[in-house]
Amino acid sequence: MKRSVGIIIIQISVALFLLVSGITGLIRSSAGDLAPVVGFLADLIRNGSVLSIMVIILSVCEIIAGFFLITELFTTDMRITDMILFLFIILWIINIVLVDFIGPIGEGSSFRSTSSVLGYLSTLSSHLMVLGALIVVNKKYA
Repeated sequence: MKRSVGIIIIQISVALFLLVSGITGLIRSSAGDLAPVVGFLADLIRNGSVLSIMVIILSVCEIIAGFFLITELFTTDMRITDMILFLFIILWIINIVLVDFIGPIGEGSSFRSTSSVLGYLSTLSSHLMVLGALIVVNKKYA
């Protein structure tokens, strides 16, 4: 499949994002940028060992997805990459709902001043950019 330069750059950036997030998640035991999802599940599960296993699984999956995205630049398309990316699209949507909608509405502090609204919009836009990049890189939806 022939890809444009823009898609290649997006694929590299998503791969690096996932690799770094996965490595950070393993080092800090936080699941990287999916930490809000893990935090939400921690409130529901309240079992430290199950939560630790989930963090390790998410972090390793992020590393594997990043590795496959880099590998896919030099080989033919791999179906496993599409499946892993689809999983991360779903997880990232959950992350957006928790961090950008449920969290700010629950706290009530995100819309009190111009500065807090701009900070909220900045976070929301960066999360939407990651979601868009995940969707574009996943060939089923591009």
